[in-house]
Amino acid sequence: MERPKGPLADETALEQAVRQYQAELLRYAAGILGSWADAEDAVQTAFLKVWQRRARLRPDTMLRPLLYRVTCRNALDQLRRARREARREPAPAQAEPAPWLGVEVRAALDALPPADRALVWGQVVEGLSYRELAAIHGKSENYLRNRCCRAKRRLSALLGEDGTPEKGGHP
Repeated sequence: MERPKGPLADETALEQAVRQYQAELLRYAAGILGSWADAEDAVQTAFLKVWQRRARLRPDTMLRPLLYRVTCRNALDQLRRARREARREPAPAQAEPAPWLGVEVRAALDALPPADRALVWGQVVEGLSYRELAAIHGKSENYLRNRCCRAKRRLSALLGEDGTPEKGGHP
């Protein structure tokens, strides 16, 4: 069997990738899922999937966007499964992925559709460029710019002009 020549050629390359990208992928997944435990599952599964498919990767494959894309898909899949099962447990208080956000902002983010939450979290909190987001989501930069702008407007409407939740529900 021929050895893979891509970005994950051996276990040492995998270990290096885990050290380099795990923390940022955990933050990203936790931002989407609202739970560190769920984020750990999504990220671990992402590394495992990429490792299992390493022989199919081209040598010029950019590992970081690939890991973000697989992590994002895993997180969105977890949300879909949880919605189907209709028994998602709230994350414990100590597991809050970004305590500096505040309860109101976290609640407003959670009110966004998961794909929009992933975009806003990636762009605003993680500081990912639209080019990086395009590689992660497999969409054009312009499409993501527009979608992210709409998501931010919805988030702003949910929070109200002064940054607090609107009384009486949705915009």
